Amino acid sequence: MIEIKKYNSITTEYQLSKKIIASLELSDLFEQKHRETLFIEDICKRVKKSKTVLYVLKKDNENLGLISISSTSIEDFPALQIDFFFVSKKYRGLVLEDLDNVKTSEYLIELVISIAKNIQENIGLKYIVLLPDNKDLEKIYKELNFNKLNKTGWMFISI
Repeated sequence: MIEIKKYNSITTEYQLSKKIIASLELSDLFEQKHRETLFIEDICKRVKKSKTVLYVLKKDNENLGLISISSTSIEDFPALQIDFFFVSKKYRGLVLEDLDNVKTSEYLIELVISIAKNIQENIGLKYIVLLPDNKDLEKIYKELNFNKLNKTGWMFISI
């Protein structure tokens, strides 16, 4: 069964980062695994401080991936910012029947687009933005229909 668990400052749990890290398959390389761990710990701290909201995608109590979002503005336009986006190692690139035959990454982006459209009905919102951590991720985000915003490295999808 597919479930989306939402964590915000009201619903956050004790030692949330440890629970999430324990239920995800991180990268094999020590340095990358360490970076992923630090990002997840940081995002969980931000959740507690009301700086971001975290969505964890689960299948049969196993975490497939997660995405956290907050509000920002880019070039004076209101935007929904993807603060962190992660797919468990064993699900990267896999199309899953349980997710309506899309990849976990695509499913999470569609979730954010849906949230953005709901927000847009009530307040001004123009973009979904993110700042890729490296050039390899930039290629992946292009496959998910993100475009380069400018020379600062930010990427966007118009809502």
